[in-house]
Amino acid sequence: MAAEAAQGPATVTEYIQHHLTNWSWQFGQNSFWTLNLDSLFWSALMGLIFLVSFAIALRTSKRDIDKPPTGFRKYAEGVVTMVDTNVKDSMHVSSPLIAPLAITIFCLVLFMNAIDLFPVDFWSTVVAERGFHLEHFKSVATTDPNITFGMAITVFLLVQFYSFKMKGVAGYGKEFLFHPFDHWALIPFNILLNLVEQIARPVSLALRLFGNMYAGELVMILIGLFALSKGWPFSVGAAGLWALQFLLGFLWGTFHVIIVLLQAFIFMMLTIVYLSMAHEHSH
Repeated sequence: MAAEAAQGPATVTEYIQHHLTNWSWQFGQNSFWTLNLDSLFWSALMGLIFLVSFAIALRTSKRDIDKPPTGFRKYAEGVVTMVDTNVKDSMHVSSPLIAPLAITIFCLVLFMNAIDLFPVDFWSTVVAERGFHLEHFKSVATTDPNITFGMAITVFLLVQFYSFKMKGVAGYGKEFLFHPFDHWALIPFNILLNLVEQIARPVSLALRLFGNMYAGELVMILIGLFALSKGWPFSVGAAGLWALQFLLGFLWGTFHVIIVLLQAFIFMMLTIVYLSMAHEHSH
């Protein structure tokens, strides 16, 4: 691939498209009914890893309750403590759902994001293309807007459910019609503002995660292209560019760890905040 990319811009374009195109399957002739199989595979796999790893950590904690946590058990207990603290600080009522949901969201998003820390050609080229003969295969599920919007819409539906459950139809309707302006003449403005607010929440939740992870993956790809124009490092100049590429990739990867953690934390915190607001009554 490196030698091909050195031939001209067209091959560089193909290299980028190779990394940014999903392995998909389409139902019939309508492109709307298209499944991104790689995104579904990674999200399901990361979900399974989360369930199995936390189940093992739970069993280990029960068996060695008197021993200090180590390894993954220490990480799992730290996540549970962090999320539980944030939920208690945000919620004024007790809910058996929000803390487990927040833990699931944080770990699932974190695990999916962490795949982006692998070398840019590892999954798409070495494993998928050469190992399984797949022309396209994206490894970071959170760079697929279908996945991020799916999670955001799920949170949105839960917010609506708990808003009706906690406030009732009349209470939710009154809040929708008379908030933020408590006057009947301003009901149309209240409806407009509340509609914009409700729609903006899942859209911003999904696009924030997608945009940051997609941009990070694109930077990784561009760094991977940095020295390809000089071909393999058979000369001093090419060797210098490859060394610089390695340094840039290492520095960006180190910084990207922060983005991976931060985006998972932000998605989790906004979920807690939105569900907390659904449990509260406006005055």
